[in-house]
Amino acid sequence: MPPRKRAAAKAASPPPPPAAALPLAGTKITICGSQRGHKQADLKAMIEDLGGEAFISIFYGDHTHLLTSPAEYKSNTNFINMARNAGVPMVNLKWLLESKAQDAKQPEDTYIYEQPKRDPTKHVPMSSSALPLTPPSPIVAPAAPAVPAPVPARGGRKRTATAIAAPAAVPPQADTKRQKIADAPVKKEDKDADADKPKKINVPVDDFCHVSNAVVHIGDDGTVYDASLNQTNAGNNNNKFYRIQILRQSNGDFVTWTRWGRVGERGQSAQIPFTNFAGALKEFEAKFRSKSGLKWENRSDNPKPNKYAYVERNYDEDDDDDNDDTADTKTAGAEAKGEEEVKPAECTLLPSVQKLMELIFNKQLFAATMTSLNYDANKLPLGKLSKTTISRGFQTLKDLSALFDDPSIAVATHGCAYDAAVERLSNLFYSVIPHAFGRNRPPILQTFAMLKKEIELLESLSDMKDAELLMKADRGKSNENISVHPADKHYRGLNMEEMTPLEHASTEFTELASYLTETRGSTHSMKYEIEDIFRIQRQGEKGRFDDSPLDSKTGADTRLLWHGSRVTNYGGILGQGLRIAPPEAPVTGYMFGKGIYLADMSSKSAGYCNAYVSNGTGLLLLCEAKLGSPMQKLTNAEYHAGDMAKDKGMYTTLGQGQTGPLKWKDAGVVNEDLTGVQIPDVSTPPGQTDVAGACLLYNEYIVYDVSQVRLRYLFRVKIQ
Repeated sequence: MPPRKRAAAKAASPPPPPAAALPLAGTKITICGSQRGHKQADLKAMIEDLGGEAFISIFYGDHTHLLTSPAEYKSNTNFINMARNAGVPMVNLKWLLESKAQDAKQPEDTYIYEQPKRDPTKHVPMSSSALPLTPPSPIVAPAAPAVPAPVPARGGRKRTATAIAAPAAVPPQADTKRQKIADAPVKKEDKDADADKPKKINVPVDDFCHVSNAVVHIGDDGTVYDASLNQTNAGNNNNKFYRIQILRQSNGDFVTWTRWGRVGERGQSAQIPFTNFAGALKEFEAKFRSKSGLKWENRSDNPKPNKYAYVERNYDEDDDDDNDDTADTKTAGAEAKGEEEVKPAECTLLPSVQKLMELIFNKQLFAATMTSLNYDANKLPLGKLSKTTISRGFQTLKDLSALFDDPSIAVATHGCAYDAAVERLSNLFYSVIPHAFGRNRPPILQTFAMLKKEIELLESLSDMKDAELLMKADRGKSNENISVHPADKHYRGLNMEEMTPLEHASTEFTELASYLTETRGSTHSMKYEIEDIFRIQRQGEKGRFDDSPLDSKTGADTRLLWHGSRVTNYGGILGQGLRIAPPEAPVTGYMFGKGIYLADMSSKSAGYCNAYVSNGTGLLLLCEAKLGSPMQKLTNAEYHAGDMAKDKGMYTTLGQGQTGPLKWKDAGVVNEDLTGVQIPDVSTPPGQTDVAGACLLYNEYIVYDVSQVRLRYLFRVKIQ
């Protein structure tokens, strides 16, 4: 036996104290607005040095702070409104400088422009590399009637469950009375008093449920007892849903409602009545765990293999249909009472701008776009889609991409062979992001081309979600719905500083039209008919552009370049600018890494408009881009091009093509404000670039910082 150590021996030295956390660790801060004496890029670097994450003129729902200027705050820009609606504290520059000087995060209360709607300490930050393991703080709904004390399992059940099978059918008209959570409308004189109260949210009862006088139960803590589950199994040709709800009836009884079947069909349903909440909750939790493999309180954990995935839904205080019809309802009501009919508001916008708003915010085009991408909007409507669900979809594709890159990780990471792991991740993606395949077998995502198409779906959903949020905000007050034309409200929601249609006979128009028509690639059989060109300026974008690391236009190699996207994406693009894919998106979905992709041949960008979905109409952006000199030049795809450029101190990658402009000129001939910016001189037609080994047909420019790009013109074009 080894000798016992003496008790009197010298005490072991205590363990070293843990390293102190950086002052802004765990924060995600949006920077917007110009700060005198401080460039946005420098503020971003300062925040990162203090342990936080910084985003210039980009705002996501999981951000913790908005760092802005007094002028930006007074202008009530889109970022201010988004932060206000999300309850994110808006702080001034002094908060950051004091946090740095004191080497400790300062209390926000001393430095905020206004008190946020919710307690920022309750914010759950989202990791850039993983999804949150706990759900975000729920919106508090009106308190339900007092819940009786718990009783033994199944206690209080009134009768045996009945299962109902039915063929596929069109959903019945929603019972709006039953779907309302609020018992009575708020009186006008009470609006100010109720401003600080928790917002009432609308949680629709399942479309096929006919339980009378019932609403979805919402707990005192804001928990919504509504679970949408989805499971896709490509190998077995399964694409199934399972819906569970606890319903509270007006007499105080409860019902646990379930419906299940193949996506796109009505399926079967069952309802189990209870005289108390405890019995209904026990049944609800048991069903949820049986189908998902997770406890209800752990519903935001990653889905279990071969189980249903929980699809998080976004619940809002108002119902889309109700709000859309507000003006019509009020007008009809006035007619019924013999009152003077309320005349619809006249639009104050120029006709071409009004037409553009009606195109960008067209709900029928939203539906057509989602259908073209196989998204199941019936299962998860755009209005109910949450940003967390989109992030989870990106993360699943990222995991799939990693498997494509290194098949050897299948066993270590997923516990199965490569083919099984690919199928499992494909199934998980379809379960999280519902797709409509009818009776067809869901395709297994097994190529980069298939992966790229799903990335396009998620990017489009993200932009359309932003546009949908703008439309929802526009519908805020019923009186305003009548007094302001919808196109005016949509335009105002974008917070544009300028949107001026150009005179077709002007030099500015003809120069830009030539750039469009004379840079069509010979391999692109496209015909253009220009309807309008708008000179545009986004609020705050000029300041961000001027503050970018590349200062002068000439030294920065600044050019006017094209960017194309679906019509339905422009609510998000004009509202928030062109953005770079989030961290959870797979880098392999982008030929030269995550960045903003631009082109010097119009038809290269026009191909991304998918104009066939929008009746042949496409929208193209002409962007002022600071590229830097020299650029990183590549002739083949390189997914890590962004990191490579950064390591070389470069700001842009040029994917060299076989065909491109042969001569450039100063864009001051288009508009004096563009002096120093380069534009192709189309008097010399584009031709062969003679770049050895070029695999691309046409040039692509990829910038890796959003501050390098400024939107200058928007083209509305018929594309054939």
